[in-house]
Amino acid sequence: MESPSLRPISTRTLHRPGQRLVLFMVGSLLALMGAGMLISGDATDPASAVLFAVIAAGGVWIAFRSCVMGVRIDSMGLTERVLGRSKVVPWCAIGAVNTGDGPGLAPTEAPELVLRNGEKVGLGALASYSRAAVDTDFTLIKSLHATHVTDCPNCA
Repeated sequence: MESPSLRPISTRTLHRPGQRLVLFMVGSLLALMGAGMLISGDATDPASAVLFAVIAAGGVWIAFRSCVMGVRIDSMGLTERVLGRSKVVPWCAIGAVNTGDGPGLAPTEAPELVLRNGEKVGLGALASYSRAAVDTDFTLIKSLHATHVTDCPNCA
């Protein structure tokens, strides 16, 4: 539970609008294709009906999750939401904030959390080719973490 002496952190979400838009369009396209194939009657056997239903459901899932992707920051810590999972990291568990390599093959950068137990958590939802965007997010997360550490009696 949070100590009353801690300064509250206003809730905000950091995200990449372009990343959200592209994933939403891909998910919507898949959902429409799968639903269209089901409705058009091209699913003549049960296996193709199941395949088209899975494509449609997967497209809906991608479109939905793309709308909530990003990193939510609040007084309790960080919550990273990506396509397949959500991960909550409390402020007290964070040892340092670094700039790391983003996910994938392309040379991107993203803020990275180094937990007190040595585990590294890359914030892939904030990966970008833009150094300015990564630096802005990195500076914000680092300053909020530093504020928390100075105010929290458990982190000393």
